[in-house]
Amino acid sequence: MTDAVSILAMHPEMHTLFPAPPKRWRWIEAGNDIEATIGERGCDVEILLSASIEKLDKGMLSRFPKLRMIASISAGFSNVDLEECRARGVAVTNAPGLNSGDVADLAVTMLTSLLLGIPKSQSYILADRWTSPAGPLRFSLRNMPVGIVGLGSIGQEIARRLSPFGVDLKWWGPRAKPDADIPYVAALPDLADQCRGLIVCCRPDASTHHLINEDILTHLGPEGVLVNVSRGSVMDEDALIAALKSNRLGGAGLDVFDPEPTSSKRWSRVPNVILTPHQGGTTYETLFAQAQVAQTNIECFLDGRALPSSVL
Repeated sequence: MTDAVSILAMHPEMHTLFPAPPKRWRWIEAGNDIEATIGERGCDVEILLSASIEKLDKGMLSRFPKLRMIASISAGFSNVDLEECRARGVAVTNAPGLNSGDVADLAVTMLTSLLLGIPKSQSYILADRWTSPAGPLRFSLRNMPVGIVGLGSIGQEIARRLSPFGVDLKWWGPRAKPDADIPYVAALPDLADQCRGLIVCCRPDASTHHLINEDILTHLGPEGVLVNVSRGSVMDEDALIAALKSNRLGGAGLDVFDPEPTSSKRWSRVPNVILTPHQGGTTYETLFAQAQVAQTNIECFLDGRALPSSVL
């Protein structure tokens, strides 16, 4: 058992995910003004609880001179300057794999809605274009070619959910996986060429910045639809918006943006798009489970034991 440790949650309600925290935890109350709290109490913080969406770069980390650990309640950690943490000896942990199913649920819902033309059909009715008993034709999901960009835990959950629809699944990633159950396409442009729907769920890092660009959107084409549940940085948003407005892309579903939060004005005149505010993995059930992982990581760190889900 160590002495009391000062912990700051980077979001005002995050501490509610820990209804019975260990007695040695001392919360630094942030209220709704995290900036003011950091200015007043940053020098006392020993452990940060992160949700992986706040920017913890060298400048921000310099405001916590006593920082010993960053515990994320998310699988992601691309928001953390790992080199700076390594240089300072700050431990970093995450909570991987717990929200993969939830993210997959949203991704597949977006994709099937777009492939079935639901946003277009709603606009058709609201524009008073339904003037005869028979509505416009749509395509069947059966045998429709669908591509997955990144076959990690989320990609595999997406594949499991899509398989019962009878779609023709393929995938791309930086390297093939011999044990994968679905065919691998060696080049991303080729995958986009071959598919009507593309779900992006790859790891966000320097190598995937603007991976989905104008060229990939062109390969996907005017009948193609795209869903992004990775990170906003993976997508060239300007190219996407231009493609949607000019009907060079059939539709898009986005749960992530660059930057976040995004602006309503940016999307108000963009057709055939489904938008959600980065909530793919934020279900009540998953958040509490991730908080338990973070608590276990923190307790192991304080006791000098191995960290169950160590990033650094």
